Amino acid sequence: AVRSMPVVPGRPARVFIFAGFGKNCEPVAAPRITITEPPAKGDVSFVPGQETTVQYSAQGTCAGRKVTGTGIYYTARAGQQGGDRFSILAKLPSHETATRTFEVTIAE
Repeated sequence: AVRSMPVVPGRPARVFIFAGFGKNCEPVAAPRITITEPPAKGDVSFVPGQETTVQYSAQGTCAGRKVTGTGIYYTARAGQQGGDRFSILAKLPSHETATRTFEVTIAE
């Protein structure tokens, strides 16, 4: 996934929200998220309790519904510029996993 807006060094920028929900859109335990490829020019943090609207669901029944998940935030270090990328792995209690790679551009 590519964040369309540049990130400002020193300022956390949300790049994604991982939300777990069941086939009937019911909440499930939050995914366990780990960084599998750290960024070179910044840091990644996780903020639980972030609300989002479902864009896609496997059964298609939850699209458009609001759910709560864990926000993925990227903070570029001072003095950095250009692009950066990182990857994370989210694992639900059901043992389902999702891997995502994110690309960001740091504002000059």
